[in-house]
Amino acid sequence: MNAKISDVGTAATQAAREIRRRIIAGTYPSGMRLHQENIAAELGVSRSPVREAFRQLEAEGLVILTSQKGGKVAPIRAEEVAELFELRLLIEPHLLALAVPNFTETDAAAAEQLILEMDGIDVAQWAEANWHLHVAFYEPAKRPTIMRQLERIHSGIDRYLRMQITLTAGRDRAHADHKAILSACRSHDTELAVALLRSHILAAARSFAPAG
Repeated sequence: MNAKISDVGTAATQAAREIRRRIIAGTYPSGMRLHQENIAAELGVSRSPVREAFRQLEAEGLVILTSQKGGKVAPIRAEEVAELFELRLLIEPHLLALAVPNFTETDAAAAEQLILEMDGIDVAQWAEANWHLHVAFYEPAKRPTIMRQLERIHSGIDRYLRMQITLTAGRDRAHADHKAILSACRSHDTELAVALLRSHILAAARSFAPAG
């Protein structure tokens, strides 16, 4: 899985994106040592953008810097995951309540296409697709600053989400929830959409039993 990066101007951003993807996918598991030199060679860049990528991922809570030359994948802690779900419950129903009155058929069609594409894709792709679907639900709220903060919250949960959806029941439940939320958005039923979303987030939170 050697994703080469060639654009010097965005090397750090692209390196962070690829390292983040590998952490979320489990390619770099919790606690794994990350050596700048090795990762730079894998990505086809110098150590400088990898060093900057590590700093970005440290700010997201995905990497712990252990020296100037490397770090390790941050462990998943039960308390942190619980807090991230608390934040989701505070932020996402608010965004959806703002979004539903503005929901157009174009918005609905885009979300519906994402739901269709999520059916049958692999676990690593599913976590990323899940984020894009939630973006589609909330984008009509027109709150870009809140969305940027929410993306960081989802990044912190995605590794755990990946483990949860390996269970068919978890994936099937999420798929059914997404379709029901979309139907409520399409009907401009804000109360129902928000209630379904809260139930969806709570069900996901309860399904997690991370090791402390």
